[in-house]
Amino acid sequence: MIRLATKQDEPQIQHVVHTVYDEYGFGWEPDGYVRDLYDIENYFAAPNAFWVAEVDGQIVGCIGIELFPTIHGEPGTIVDGKKKKRIAGTDCELVRLYTLPEARGKQVGLQLCQTCIEYAKSQGRTLMEIWSDVELKRAHAFYEKLGAKNIGERYCPPPDDWTEFGFIYDLR
Repeated sequence: MIRLATKQDEPQIQHVVHTVYDEYGFGWEPDGYVRDLYDIENYFAAPNAFWVAEVDGQIVGCIGIELFPTIHGEPGTIVDGKKKKRIAGTDCELVRLYTLPEARGKQVGLQLCQTCIEYAKSQGRTLMEIWSDVELKRAHAFYEKLGAKNIGERYCPPPDDWTEFGFIYDLR
């Protein structure tokens, strides 16, 4: 079952994401990159949204969406944003798609993405950006199978200090 996340879900959401981070050897910074997972309702307040996938009362996956004004520039090119590089022409971003290992291959990620995409369309959005750490190769194949196109990469400077691939998904 896919449903909107609540404040009470935060410990289970953190568990899902932390499990994936441990799997890939990523660091965990509650006051840094993952601070949004400790304040879901405020960080993803409307018009943004955050959903969880639940199986037998346990959260096994999550996804969020951030809506914003269209990023200026030639659509589909990587441009400098206020804090980091962004994809021009996009007006929303799919974020925080994670599933527990035992939920993979069961269409949980697909159901989460479909929910996110349908919401974006209902909000009149046209182009979605997706950023994914270069280590998450299965995620890249998944996004491409959905129809997203890999358009390049960005380097996230310290304290984040990693490289991500940028994908664009046409919602029209």
